[in-house]
Amino acid sequence: EQGLLGLAFSPGFASDKRFYVNYINNSGNTVISRFKCSDTNPDVADSLNEEILFTVVQPYTNHNGGAMHFGPDGFLYISLGDGGAGGDPLNNGQNLQTRLGKILRIDVNSDSGYAIPASNPFVGIANSDSAIWSYGLRNAWRFSFDKLTGDKWIADVGQGLWEEINFQPASSAG
Repeated sequence: EQGLLGLAFSPGFASDKRFYVNYINNSGNTVISRFKCSDTNPDVADSLNEEILFTVVQPYTNHNGGAMHFGPDGFLYISLGDGGAGGDPLNNGQNLQTRLGKILRIDVNSDSGYAIPASNPFVGIANSDSAIWSYGLRNAWRFSFDKLTGDKWIADVGQGLWEEINFQPASSAG
């Protein structure tokens, strides 16, 4: 649960040459960043052009999540685990002030940085992170969107005897 955890190509990759990565840095923290491929060779990206969008401190070395995909709405969805250890001892999955134990939704359709979609469920809600789309997750290490329906299927780890699969319909408001 270290190193490169997720990779997503921009829906407009053919023209913008951008891709996004979710990795654990040498300090053990999550980094979400954007790269751009060479204008002359789409198989080459220069590490010097990395734009770090945000970093999340990881309290333990496991449960880092890592999946990232562009949804049918064009926004980037990113899963982060609860930060590790057994039983979510820091209660990160339920804490709306941390990005740990969540799926985030951000708008990266700009030349730099990112924005929070106005339709995210915690926009304008006090004591919450407006990037949160889904919460209460343990370690959503994989998720995908159904190509026909837009529904989201989330693979989440359990504790002890149980594992979990979550379903979020395309009509969900987060």
